[in-house]
Amino acid sequence: MFVQRVNSRDLKRGDIMAKMVYQYDVKTPSPNVDAETMIENIRANVPEEYQLQQKVEIKPMFFGIKAAICQFVCDDDEGLQDKLENFLTELDGVGEWELSFISRL
Repeated sequence: MFVQRVNSRDLKRGDIMAKMVYQYDVKTPSPNVDAETMIENIRANVPEEYQLQQKVEIKPMFFGIKAAICQFVCDDDEGLQDKLENFLTELDGVGEWELSFISRL
């Protein structure tokens, strides 16, 4: 069986491309940072290629740190996971993050 990778720029109108869901545990950088504020900051600045799902669960971690369970949906295109991870790394008000789940929709 031969599988060919297709870039979104090679598709024609009407072609269907698979979607991916990436779930990240995004931690607050300190106990002083409100998790809801961090989520709103992510939502306001997320690149247009991604959709942050409406429901974001917040769970306590350790030493007052909280984690937001964020699910991002985007096209299955080369480089989009790296771009999303760079966005999370560079965004002010976001601590460490961890990829916890990935799937094709």
